[in-house]
Amino acid sequence: MTNFVTPKGIAVWPKLNAPDYKFNVDGEYKTTLKIEASKSQDLIKQLEGLRDAYRDEEAKSNPKVAKYDLAPVYEEEEDDQGNLTGFNLFKFKQKAKITTRRGDMEMKVALYDSNKTPTDATVTGGSTIRVAASAYTYAMPSTRRVGVSLRPSAIQIIQLAQGSGGAEALSMFDKEDGFVADNFDNSSEAVAVSDDADF
Repeated sequence: MTNFVTPKGIAVWPKLNAPDYKFNVDGEYKTTLKIEASKSQDLIKQLEGLRDAYRDEEAKSNPKVAKYDLAPVYEEEEDDQGNLTGFNLFKFKQKAKITTRRGDMEMKVALYDSNKTPTDATVTGGSTIRVAASAYTYAMPSTRRVGVSLRPSAIQIIQLAQGSGGAEALSMFDKEDGFVADNFDNSSEAVAVSDDADF
């Protein structure tokens, strides 16, 4: 395990305030971090160095590992036409609950503002953040791959993005006859629906 801190980047589909249970019944905290390619080279070298050194070390006791493929530590972002955007994508994931010899442990990702003060602000997509994380190397016999798993432990929010929608999106609608909200904020039924919606 190696601890590191990323350069500033943009949060993509972050699930950092509460666990995401869509693909894991125990829940997991996760985000993809979009960093300018020119500013992510040092991080790439660090992670690839850890991965490559781990494969070399494991191969000493298990020669088969020397033939394993090297899993990429990042992805190059492409637009809808398949053109490179000039950004690299790094995926971070932390289980919300882990099982140890002493029992289950609840995990969280600490959130801090730009002044390193703890906060419970909701990290929305498009926010500028830095990630403090741990890199765990692995060798996977089933896929014959050696790679690095990035687990976030803390997030520093540099610039919090506004929620999606807003006046710009609202202006795209025309007024229609139909449902009219009497008092949406105090409607428990409306809140229940919004909590379960997968938007």
